[in-house]
Amino acid sequence: MEREQNNQLSKSSTPIIVPPAKAENTSIPKPPPSLASMDPNLFAWLDKTSLEALVEIKISRFFDQLDSHYPDDLYSMILCKIEKALLHQILRRTGYNQAQAAKILGINRNTLRKKMTEYNLG
Repeated sequence: MEREQNNQLSKSSTPIIVPPAKAENTSIPKPPPSLASMDPNLFAWLDKTSLEALVEIKISRFFDQLDSHYPDDLYSMILCKIEKALLHQILRRTGYNQAQAAKILGINRNTLRKKMTEYNLG
């Protein structure tokens, strides 16, 4: 009986959908899928602009959008955003090898684990 059901399932034209083993981390936005089709001049400009200048531009635009309605604890909020992005990039580029990521970041592995939990990067 079970064998007949398995045969019927394998002959069925309806695909069997298997849920992913782990839910995808959606806390950090992904780059657009058409990144390769973006203007090469933009990439050239980004490559010539320092990280500090890019952060300054982004923070300035953020402040412009706030229109002088600054939230409390702005310093902590901005640092958390930058720290989360940094941790995500290093973890992704090391294949989530925590020992290697901690070494690159110059922090203790336990500190890295704590921050991964804090930012839901696990």
